[in-house]
Amino acid sequence: MNISLPESKTKFLKTPGFTLIELLIVMAIIGVLATLFIGGYTGTQRKARDANRKSDLKQIANSLEIYFNDHNRYPAESSGTIAGCPSTTSTSCAWGSGEFTDTLTVYYKTVPADPLVASGGIYVYHTDANGTFYRLFARLENLQDSDIITTLESCGTGGCNFAITSGNVNP
Repeated sequence: MNISLPESKTKFLKTPGFTLIELLIVMAIIGVLATLFIGGYTGTQRKARDANRKSDLKQIANSLEIYFNDHNRYPAESSGTIAGCPSTTSTSCAWGSGEFTDTLTVYYKTVPADPLVASGGIYVYHTDANGTFYRLFARLENLQDSDIITTLESCGTGGCNFAITSGNVNP
């Protein structure tokens, strides 16, 4: 006795599909690719934040040089910040919010803050009592960066490893 299935049932049985093994292999491949992508993306973010830090410190240095040309000295320091918001009162320029200014000139509209300030990253400003030189410090995240200097100063959650200085002093 030969039993035949209706045509609609035979189509269902012949329809190709994915096995559980095939699905697991595809998921494993996607997982490996995602891990590689996320790892590369995180490294790129670190490099971008470091480039931002370098740019910030260079711009601050430029404003300090303009201030020096106007006042024949660099602004005073206040606990690692620039005391120049405004400079006539020696109020500390809070990183990320202070306006570095005197009575006539705005040297920096909003003094920048470290991109990871919420995680403890900070910039540090030091000068001597006479205002003859300055040092600006930051902590770079990419430890392979060619501009890394050995630990210099306290920089929030870690030691600073990058510095910009006035022309008459070494880091």
